[in-house]
Amino acid sequence: MGTHVESMTMKTRPLDVKLHTFGMAAEDRQLAEIAGQVESANPGDILLLPEYAAYTAEGSDIAYEAFCRWAREKQITLITTLNRAADDLPYSEAGVRANTLFIFSANGKVHAPQAKVTPQSFEMQWMDEKSPIINVKPYTHLNRVVLRHEGQAYSALFLICSDLYLLKLFPPEELREDVLFCPANFGNGAEGVAGQLIETCVERGVFGQAFYANCYQKPKSKHLPLTVAVTQSFGQAEGAVAKLGAADLVRQVDASHHLYHDDSHPNFLSMLDLTRRGGFTVPHSRSVESGLTVYTGTYDRVIEI
Repeated sequence: MGTHVESMTMKTRPLDVKLHTFGMAAEDRQLAEIAGQVESANPGDILLLPEYAAYTAEGSDIAYEAFCRWAREKQITLITTLNRAADDLPYSEAGVRANTLFIFSANGKVHAPQAKVTPQSFEMQWMDEKSPIINVKPYTHLNRVVLRHEGQAYSALFLICSDLYLLKLFPPEELREDVLFCPANFGNGAEGVAGQLIETCVERGVFGQAFYANCYQKPKSKHLPLTVAVTQSFGQAEGAVAKLGAADLVRQVDASHHLYHDDSHPNFLSMLDLTRRGGFTVPHSRSVESGLTVYTGTYDRVIEI
């Protein structure tokens, strides 16, 4: 990470990404809402969606085929995550499902350059019989990715939702890339803090641009929605800005998240006890305090988008 392609030329031609959200719901309803958004897209568009366009293994297989078809037929690029193994995910075990980031390119190719390092406890182990079975394995690397759009190259990182926590593990100069993508599903109350953290990283020179999409929920009654919609893009302001130091970045991340014991929060609803205080959640098993080690890596193919 941090070694740029073609000298960070994106300042003269920023990447244009269309940000979309969808309602957190049964997988068939999510897919139907996404289908409507795809229908209104124009050829050449790049669409970033929140994480987990589908969250079960079975639903993710169905969604994968739909996304492949949509990208090819509409000549668009779609970015989201699915509960699925991927042959070209670097440093992964064959056949092991993760919360994997997929880029469905208009040229018909599908790439999986990253997966989630900090899945929530209930994503890794099913603990509530009323909740869907997810059971993904956490990933171990943060990969530098090279995207190419209309002949121009962009270096990129993909931090999936609570993987913003990984920002504290590396000095800013090692994280510095042209573009950050954050497809997310932050619980109610965490979405704003996450956006502020991303904005700070862009304003202070860690990333040239950032794109952030969080899903929403419409509760059946007057209950608090589990998630709140966010579609935000960030770019660097003109003029000199003080660079973000390593210690300051660690402080920013520490002020933006809550650690919890894995067995204390068995489902998404239970997370709101923490997120409503302002901050995203990270399970203790995926924390520095538990000896988390994340390796830097590279996705070795240039992705045409």
